[in-house]
Amino acid sequence: MSGEVTTRIAPSDFEITEKYELGQMSLFYFGKVGNVLMYINICAYLYGDLTIYSSAVPKSLRNVICSFNNSRDSLSDSDLCWGSSFLTRLDVYRILVVCFGACVCPFLFFNVIRSRWLQLLTVCLRWIGFILMLSFSIERAIILRKNFTVATFHHNVSMYWNPSIYSLLIKSEPVPKPPAFQPQNIPSLFGVCVYVFMCHHSIPGIVTPVRDKSKILCRIFIPVFITVLLFNLLLSTTAIIAFNHIEDIYTLNFLPNNEFIDISQIPYTLALIIGYFLCLFPVFALTSSFPIVGTSLLGNIFSLCNFFSVFGSDKAQNILKYTLPFVVLLPPLGIALITNNVGYLTGFTGAIFGSGIQYIIPALLVFKARRYFTNCVPLKESNLETTTDLQQSDDTTSGTVGEEMIQPTSSNNNTENRNIIYGSTNDITTPHSVSIIGKCSNHHLLSISMHASPFQHFFWIIIALIWALFCTIIVLIDKIHHL
Repeated sequence: MSGEVTTRIAPSDFEITEKYELGQMSLFYFGKVGNVLMYINICAYLYGDLTIYSSAVPKSLRNVICSFNNSRDSLSDSDLCWGSSFLTRLDVYRILVVCFGACVCPFLFFNVIRSRWLQLLTVCLRWIGFILMLSFSIERAIILRKNFTVATFHHNVSMYWNPSIYSLLIKSEPVPKPPAFQPQNIPSLFGVCVYVFMCHHSIPGIVTPVRDKSKILCRIFIPVFITVLLFNLLLSTTAIIAFNHIEDIYTLNFLPNNEFIDISQIPYTLALIIGYFLCLFPVFALTSSFPIVGTSLLGNIFSLCNFFSVFGSDKAQNILKYTLPFVVLLPPLGIALITNNVGYLTGFTGAIFGSGIQYIIPALLVFKARRYFTNCVPLKESNLETTTDLQQSDDTTSGTVGEEMIQPTSSNNNTENRNIIYGSTNDITTPHSVSIIGKCSNHHLLSISMHASPFQHFFWIIIALIWALFCTIIVLIDKIHHL
C-alpha cells in the first residue's frame, strides 16, 4: 500500500501543542451548521458585552460631571444635571453615549492588539481599585456601627480621606441589615455570576503555552476560579455591610460630596482625588477594553460571513471591511441610548448568551470528542478486564478513520491516506495516570489517560446542559415579567 502513512497512537496525540480556538474545534466536531450557531452565540455575547461597556462608561462620566444635587436619597434621570441648566441627567447621559461611540469608532478600523504594558497597567489599576474599595467600605461599616456623630467627624479630620463617609455628614444612616435571602434577585444572580466567571472562550489560548498540562486543572484553573470567587465574595460582603443602597455600578458609591470638600486640607484633597478615581475606574478599564472586544466581535462576524458564498468575492470583502465596524458599534450604542440599567444588561447578557459559551458549547464539545475517540479506538468487549491492546479495526473502519484523522490536529497534518495501528494502552498512560474514577468512564482509555478529567462521567454533561437550560428559563421569565 504505497503512499500510505502509518500512525501509531502515542502520548503526543493527547497533548495540546498547537493553539486551537473555539471556532476550529466546533468546525471539527459540529460541522458547518454547528459552527455557524456557535459563532452566532459568541457574537451575541460580545454584543451584550459592548452594550454593557457603552452604558457603564457614560453613566460613570455622567455621575461625575453632574454637580446639581437636590439632597434627595437618590437622583432620577429626570433631575437636572446642573442647577442653571435645562439638561437633565438622562440628556447628558445620551450625549456622552454618542461621544463615547465617536471616540472608540476609529479603533475598530484597525487591528487592535492588547500590548503587554496595557495589560500591566490595567492589572495595576484594578488592584488599586479593589484595595481602595475594600478598605473604604470596611471603614464605613465600622463608623456606622460605632454611632459616630458629625461633631466626632470634625474632630477626626484623618477620616476624611474616605470619600464614602461624606454622605453620613448630610444625615445619619441606619446600620445596614440586608436580608439573608431574597428570592426575587436569584435570576439576576445567575446572569451576573455567569458574566463574572465567563472566560471559557479564551481557555484554548490559555492552555496552549502551559508546558506541563498533566495537572493543569488543579494547578491553574481551580485556584484561579476560587481566587475570583473569594474576591467577589469579599467585595460583595463589605458592600452590603457598609451601604444601605448599592449602585448598579458599585464605584459610584464612593463619589464624594463637594459641599464638604476643603481642598486646603490634605485629607479632603485625597478624598476628592480618590473618589473621582474610583468613580472613573470603569471609564479607564472599560474604555481600554472596548476596542479589543470590538475587534474580537469584528473578527467573529467576518468569520461568520465567510461561511456564505455571497461574501466570497473581492468586492463583498471590501464592503465588509468598511461596513462591519459600524455593524459592531451601532447596536450597542443604540441599546445604551434606550437604557442605562447596567445590572439588567449584565444579567441578561450573562444568563442568555453567556450560558451557551460557559455550559452548552463546552459540554457538547466534550460529548462529541469522547464519541469520536470511542469510534476511532474500539474496545475488545470480550476481554476488557485483562487486555491492554486495542482492537484492530477492519479494512472498512480503518479507511473511515483514516479519512477522519485528516482533520487539522497537532499530530496529524499530512493529507495523505492514513492507516492507524493501535498499540498498547501503555503508550498513552503512565504509572501515575490511572484515574481514581475509572469506573465512571464510558471508555476504558478515557479513564486511564494521563489527561483524564475528574468529570468523566456522562452525568456531568447532562447536569451542565440542564443547569444552562434552567438558568436561561428563570432569567427569561424574570426579564419578561419586568417589561
